Amino acid sequence: MARFDVVIIGAGVSGLFAAMKLATTSKRVLVIDSAKPLNERLSSLGQDIASNQTNDRYLGFGGLGISEGKYNFTNDFGGDLASKIGNQESLLYQQKVDQLLCEYGADKKALYNTFDSELAKRADQVGFKILSTKTRHLGTRLSTAIFQEFANYLSSKVEFAFNTSVSDIDFSAQQLLLTLANQEKITTKKVIIAVGRSGLNWLEPIAKKLAFNYENTRLDLGFRIEMHNKQLASLLQKVDETKLYFKSENYSATTYCMNPNGRVIAKYQDSMVMPDGQNCNEVGHSANLNFTLFIPTWFKLRSDADNYLKHTIAKINQQQGIIAAQRLADIDARFHHRKHHIEPTLSTAIFTNLSTIAPANYLHDTCDFLSGLEKLLGEPIDGNTILYAMDSKSYAPVIKTDQFFLTQVPNLYVIGDCSGITSSLSQAAASGLLVADHIVKSSS
Repeated sequence: MARFDVVIIGAGVSGLFAAMKLATTSKRVLVIDSAKPLNERLSSLGQDIASNQTNDRYLGFGGLGISEGKYNFTNDFGGDLASKIGNQESLLYQQKVDQLLCEYGADKKALYNTFDSELAKRADQVGFKILSTKTRHLGTRLSTAIFQEFANYLSSKVEFAFNTSVSDIDFSAQQLLLTLANQEKITTKKVIIAVGRSGLNWLEPIAKKLAFNYENTRLDLGFRIEMHNKQLASLLQKVDETKLYFKSENYSATTYCMNPNGRVIAKYQDSMVMPDGQNCNEVGHSANLNFTLFIPTWFKLRSDADNYLKHTIAKINQQQGIIAAQRLADIDARFHHRKHHIEPTLSTAIFTNLSTIAPANYLHDTCDFLSGLEKLLGEPIDGNTILYAMDSKSYAPVIKTDQFFLTQVPNLYVIGDCSGITSSLSQAAASGLLVADHIVKSSS
């Protein structure tokens, strides 16, 4: 029976950053992942990772870390790490994430700040809040290169078991016993579960057996909005992008993944097709700007959130992979000004009446947000602006853990996006470094 000091279940971002820290110690570490090692994964993905429709886009070594590699170092959004460890500690660990990335070449892309004090003051006067961040946007190519270097470094420091799943976890006061799908047994002093949101179906029966305590599940849904690049020029004079937050009596909304001069693309996820944004550095410049306006809803159970999402997107996709679109002026007569010609960058979108296939409250709240945005811009939102239906961001239900992500099961941690605490690359990676630090200090 193999024995380890630490077993990490999941080779995504949080698990790999934990492994990178633990690799500097003498501990015997095993990383288990149900999917492929990086080279096999990249071979399967091909050249265009963003449009790949297989699970290889999400699963395997690196997880979503080999996507666009956008690291937002902030407590304003991207998770609730600050609520667990404090604002300063959260920012400190996110800074450590950036330092580690830069050791492997991330400094080839400049770190930029989205905070604009004058804009923040203007926004506050009309009911908006500017969410700020320091961002290092690596892009797919550099992200992949960095994770390749991670793989090279870790290959001689820790052990890996790919295409391998854990079927059971048992525990005693002294050790944890893992049973693999092939019935092989492994003992370890500590287990870090880092399976991301894509691993929740695996985690749920384990969590039920070990009596984890869950809280509510959040689901963000919203339209991907494409407008002329000049529309937000007054907001982007000092920054490359901005993130706006608005709260009314009935809803709250946040802009997400803003891409000046970018394009709208299709993303494929769990048999659903949704609109996504791609940075101009990935695909070349367009005359447009796009972002998603996410409106959150909370559900008692993850299954309720998942069922609502699948039902909503299925109605739009119509079993044909359709992404539906409509001009803003055709949705709401308030937006009758048509100054700019706005050519859709997602040429496969089907223009139709969104009110017949998309939830009415999201349409209403989106138009309400855009009407309020006119006050901040000091000009009308162009009626040729396009709404694509619909983008989503799913969250894991929050698992109750202590400040070190330790569950009530001794020596068993749940980190990253599957914990329900993080929902960004930077905070997921930070949770990995935090827990690895805690393990090293507690065993020294």
